[in-house]
Amino acid sequence: MTLVRIGTAGIAILACVCAAAGQRSPAFEAASIHPNPSGEEGSVVNFPDTGRLGVTNATLKTLICAAWGVQNDQIVGGPKWLDTDRYNIEAKTAGRIRPDREQPLMQDLLIDRFRLRVHRETRELTAYALRVAKNGPLFKPNTSGYSSIHTSHGPGKSRITVTGIPLGQFAGMLGKQLGRIVVDQTGLRGNYDFSLQWDPDQTADSPVASIGPSLFTALQEQMGLRLESQKTRGEVLAIDSAEKASEN
Repeated sequence: MTLVRIGTAGIAILACVCAAAGQRSPAFEAASIHPNPSGEEGSVVNFPDTGRLGVTNATLKTLICAAWGVQNDQIVGGPKWLDTDRYNIEAKTAGRIRPDREQPLMQDLLIDRFRLRVHRETRELTAYALRVAKNGPLFKPNTSGYSSIHTSHGPGKSRITVTGIPLGQFAGMLGKQLGRIVVDQTGLRGNYDFSLQWDPDQTADSPVASIGPSLFTALQEQMGLRLESQKTRGEVLAIDSAEKASEN
């Protein structure tokens, strides 16, 4: 199952499952798309293994991130409404869909209903380098051989508890949270256990956290890691054209 929650700061709590190269999925047999006029910021993209897609209050850019597995900063071009117009979507297939078929299925839906046309390019991007801070690392290697990822969120509080994953994978998760590429430059190898809690409404330069620290501060205080901005060459998804979806 793939579940993406995006809060007021556009933070994605869970990562989207990457599609296997070259595989195609059957199209949705039914799909209903309606504008969401609520004015709210948060959105949910829920793709359980039953073959049903449920979207609440998501922008087309959010859906592109989910369908192509990219960050916000990796999407270039396209009309301004990609970031503003929000949609509710209900779609279903005849049977269950394997996780590695979810992204191609969503791509087909966006191409069909939003007349979306894209291509990939390589450009210079601003990324974050994940490095060990002076006080770190503050977490321990995994000794159980077991791996798991648990996330939770609430007003002013997000938490991730991890067992037995490499920091390269964690960097990818941070990229989903921040909407920017994060590159693991800690030099630490192996799998680790840790827990991280932060206030998703706080930014890196917030003077005082109302409920908890920003993600940047939490990383340093709780894990002994830091994020540093840097330039890098990376792949982007260029939007050639897109149209607002007609309702049905």
